[in-house]
Amino acid sequence: MKKLAMLALAGALVSGAFASDKIMGQGATFPLPVYKDWAKIYYKQTGNQVTYSGGGSGKGISAITDRNGNFGGSDSALKKDELNEKKLLQFPAVIGSIVLAYNIDGVKDMELKLDAEAVAGIFSGKITKWNDPAIAKINENIKLPDADIVPVVRSESSGTTFNFTSYLSKANEDWAKNYGAAKTINWGAKVTPAQGNPLVAKTIKQTPNSIGYIEYAYKVTENLNAATLKTANGDWAEPTEENFAKAALNSNFSIDEHFYDVLAYGKGEKSYPIAAATFILLPSDNAEDGKKVTKFFKWAFENDEAKKAAANLGYLPLPKDTVDMIEEYWKKYDIFPK
Repeated sequence: MKKLAMLALAGALVSGAFASDKIMGQGATFPLPVYKDWAKIYYKQTGNQVTYSGGGSGKGISAITDRNGNFGGSDSALKKDELNEKKLLQFPAVIGSIVLAYNIDGVKDMELKLDAEAVAGIFSGKITKWNDPAIAKINENIKLPDADIVPVVRSESSGTTFNFTSYLSKANEDWAKNYGAAKTINWGAKVTPAQGNPLVAKTIKQTPNSIGYIEYAYKVTENLNAATLKTANGDWAEPTEENFAKAALNSNFSIDEHFYDVLAYGKGEKSYPIAAATFILLPSDNAEDGKKVTKFFKWAFENDEAKKAAANLGYLPLPKDTVDMIEEYWKKYDIFPK
């Protein structure tokens, strides 16, 4: 009996030693690269497991609303009324940028310039050729082909689409009137749809004369070229981390609004016009699970290796003031990690 008791105790100690948090999320593909890197580092450092899969912001919202998994990822923040209706909480996780990647023979990275009129024209179908006067007039030093433009877009409900069309809605009156900002769009142009940021990036890489909107990390991983864009200030901003950082300073997050904000087309010299925050959605009626999720993100906000991983992929770690606000929010809703 004594031997059996000792074996039982040893088994309990072993199982306790290997006990770990396990959380699962799904949704936006915009932050997928950084969440995957964070999960690997977190497991290595803590033994806690985080699984995150893509599928788009729409999937992230619907999954967590149905309580499928522990958290959802969305690049389109939900407003207070919708959060209350779905019994959800929300906070930003990281800031990234959406770039217009292109595949035009002979045109180098950042060499192509596009203003909002040209971008709106391409995706509405008003501009169908690369040498159209609206593009040629701002690219006098580039030889543009007399070739059909192939716009590549997201096929599913997507926060990346929402942030891209938010930029167009703020920057172009015709676009705002005819299309607006949404996670799904009835495009005027003849488009090539692809599911998720990774497949959009691969489609652009494989398709001559194509252009599409993707999160910057996918430009890096697929070694794509991306356009220099006209800013709200009227100057030109290359898709660089320095210019993304300038755009990130324009956030207007608040606890009362559950951090709802759209960063696109903010003012400021060289402020890249399609910056976006990506958000985490949590059930408001499961504090214990919520604390496991916030434990992971608190680690990501503070850990030097996690910050470096985000920066290496072109994401911007949240500034300290925003992190402090998020922690205050967690305390308010009793999901501050143990």
